[in-house]
Amino acid sequence: MNVGYEKAEKGSFVSIVVNGCLFLFKIFAGVVGHSNAMVADALDTLGDVMTSAGMIVGFRIAKAPPDADHPYGHGKAESIIAKLLAIFLIFLGIKIAHDSLHVMLSHKLYVPGKIALVAAVVSIVVKLGLFQYMHLLGKRISSTSMVVYSWNIASDALSSLAALVGIAGARLGLPILDPLAGFVLSIFVIRTGFKSFHRAYDELMDGAPSAAVIEGIRTIASSNKDVKAITDIKARKMGLDLVIDMTIEVDKDISVEKGHRITDVIRNDILKKIPITKEVFIHVEPFK
Repeated sequence: MNVGYEKAEKGSFVSIVVNGCLFLFKIFAGVVGHSNAMVADALDTLGDVMTSAGMIVGFRIAKAPPDADHPYGHGKAESIIAKLLAIFLIFLGIKIAHDSLHVMLSHKLYVPGKIALVAAVVSIVVKLGLFQYMHLLGKRISSTSMVVYSWNIASDALSSLAALVGIAGARLGLPILDPLAGFVLSIFVIRTGFKSFHRAYDELMDGAPSAAVIEGIRTIASSNKDVKAITDIKARKMGLDLVIDMTIEVDKDISVEKGHRITDVIRNDILKKIPITKEVFIHVEPFK
């Protein structure tokens, strides 16, 4: 089993704890401080708690070994969860936008309390720290859902900045800025949801990894002196793992046994140099 799943679960749990505490503080500050922007920001943070919980479910399903009904494993579960969470983010953003517009149109404007201002500053600092942790971890274990989620956290810091500006402006005599900041925040949430949906969709449709990954595979295979040509390379993500299909050409006069040994050497080189690789399927053809 890819040990990255255990690290991913731990990272997601850290996110739940941090965002859970932050949500409680922000919703308290928003209600007590009469700040629509802070309530909206708190709801966004609640969305992060639910996202992290969903990611843990996805990781636990994805790391399950292959079985008779799923001979290729359960890696796609991570992408499915990421897609569902993206849809949740989109609807959460729409809800925040609706509530903010309702406040602006109803003219029920309040001057936010100082506690809402403090909560916005605390949120920015905490979110930036959590972004660094989740982004580096996601890159290290090659988790698409975690990398996408880390950028959602980064956008949360911008959302809290928008809330800070709105709350500060409202306290300086422009109360309309508080719900307006909530509306701006909703745009960030919806945008992040659509970007996350697109990335998860690509993985479910077996979208190709970056050109750098493909070139890395080609370089490793080409370094084998018995490989005369590489006619095809395909790769796709399965959860945190990479599955590779490739076709190589070798001397047409070699034995089947030697051809098999060549593929074993290439497969082992790829598994060693690209740790996220789970399977390498190599088809051998005669060099013309």
